[in-house]
Amino acid sequence: MNEESNWINYALLFDMDGVILSLKSRWIDPLEKVISTIKPDYNRAAIEEKSSSLLLVHGGRSSTLMLRGLIQVCQVCGLNRLQVARVMFRLGLMLISRKKFRIVPLKGVKETLKYLKNQGFSLALVTSASRITIRDLKKSFPDIYNKFDCIYTRNDVKLTKPNPDQLLLALDALNIEKEKAAMVGDFITDIIAGKSAGIKTIAILGEYPEENRFPLESVEPHIIVNDITEIPNILVQIFHPSFLIV
Repeated sequence: MNEESNWINYALLFDMDGVILSLKSRWIDPLEKVISTIKPDYNRAAIEEKSSSLLLVHGGRSSTLMLRGLIQVCQVCGLNRLQVARVMFRLGLMLISRKKFRIVPLKGVKETLKYLKNQGFSLALVTSASRITIRDLKKSFPDIYNKFDCIYTRNDVKLTKPNPDQLLLALDALNIEKEKAAMVGDFITDIIAGKSAGIKTIAILGEYPEENRFPLESVEPHIIVNDITEIPNILVQIFHPSFLIV
């Protein structure tokens, strides 16, 4: 198979934060800013060390994912109960205003999605974000939103990733065979969900490569890349590895 190949009847399923949008801009920066105003000497290193285990503990439960996860992040940072309550209150005000949680596409996303669509791929967005965030994406970046043939949020399933429900819904909607699909994500929950769904997995190191590499390697994705722009170069390796044998 060469670069002229047509990828009709193949699908790529994408996580959103950290793959399509900047996780740093949408969540990390606002959270760190709030925590630092309440506890300037908070333990940031502890978050980097515990992030993967926190995701596994709180992933898979859509109704409690955000609140419980944020509370434990604060506790890991060394905040007491009063400080945690203050952080939650400020974050709540920010969520209501929706002005601080900026939607910022990562570099090369628009060009890569356009290339993949032109090659014939079906594209799905499977995210633990809410439908409200997806409406913001549609409003702010319709050129990205419109590249996806289907989108599934945490509001569409009872269990979020690492449960594979969203991925299976996407495969069914796209009418794609499992051996011709791959999940693209930057967290272990994405990779576990992909494996549970019986499809290939592409791990992205993203904005925090040093922190992400070891946890991602531990769940053994089919391949690890730095960011979404590298995906066009590894398509044959993922779907037709036998073609690379000399």
